[in-house]
Parts: sequence; C-alpha cells; structure tokens
Amino acid sequence: MKLNRLRVLAASALMTGFLALQPGASAQAADAPKLLGKFDDWAAYTYGSGNDRICYVLSEPKTMLPKGATRGDVYFMVTHRPGRGIKNEISMRVGYVFGATSKPFATIDKDRYQMFSGVPQGGEHQFWAWLENTREEAKMVKSLRAGSTMVIKGTSARKTLTTDTYSLKGTSAALDRIDTACR
Repeated sequence: MKLNRLRVLAASALMTGFLALQPGASAQAADAPKLLGKFDDWAAYTYGSGNDRICYVLSEPKTMLPKGATRGDVYFMVTHRPGRGIKNEISMRVGYVFGATSKPFATIDKDRYQMFSGVPQGGEHQFWAWLENTREEAKMVKSLRAGSTMVIKGTSARKTLTTDTYSLKGTSAALDRIDTACR
C-alpha cells in the first residue's frame, strides 16, 4: 500500500476542505498527519490539534476495474472532526473526474449506500464523493465493521464505469482507534 503518500494527500484534502469553510484560517505547515496504527488493510491517522483536530481511517481498493484505466490516487475514508461535531463522515476519492451525471454508490453485503460527487463544486472536489444521506453514516460504519468486502461503483467524465473492491479487514480496529483519539 502507498499509505504513507496517501495519508499526506488525504490530510491535505481534508484541511483544504476545512480551511475553505473557515474565514481567516491558515494551515499549520509544521503539522503533518500522524499514523495512529495500521490494522490489516486499514490505517488510522490524526491531523491538527485543538478544535482543528481531525482523525480518519483510510484504505485503498484491493482490485480496480477496468484494469488499465488511467487513474490517480484512489481511497475510501471515514473522518471525525470533533471540533465541528462531525463523526463518521464518509468520503472517497476515485482517481478521476466523475461524470456530471454519475451516481456513485457503495455496497456492503446487501446494503447499498448512495453517494454524490463533487462535480458541481469543481476543482479537487470533482475527484471525490460523499454519502448522500448523512443520517446513514452510523449505519454505513456499522456495515463496514461487520462486513468483509465493500464494492464502490462510479462513472468517469469519459463514461468509464469503474468498480473498486475494498477489503474491510481491520476496519473495526482502525475505527476504534480514531474513536479513542478524537472523542
């Protein structure tokens, strides 16, 4: 896994989104993501301090289809932002710009979770998707803990349907770690 590189990219994306919502805020240049632990196919990190503290888990897909499709970094995250009262924010980066009409979704066992892309916001957001119904975040996290595999499908701006399969081995331990670190 390229988790070391991904943790920096993920933290950068998280802080960019966070800072965009904070007038007058500045990034803490000296602060870097801190690995809390690797748990099988998942890793847990923390970033920042005080009200700006963020904790997150992330994983990369075990398989990505179609094989050979040109893509950038691909990963799935669950994030806590205790200073903002946010727990279990679900997001994923797919390594391509989503199509304007793409309706990405995740399945874990028989449960399906509808997501939405950041295409309307433009920029880096076009590579990301979030859980459409935030009231389902706790349910999805429960599914992540209980399941063995998650499949995510989306369509690129070039109309390529992608299917990413994630192992959920280690998810519970990683989530437990950020639950403790970001109460």
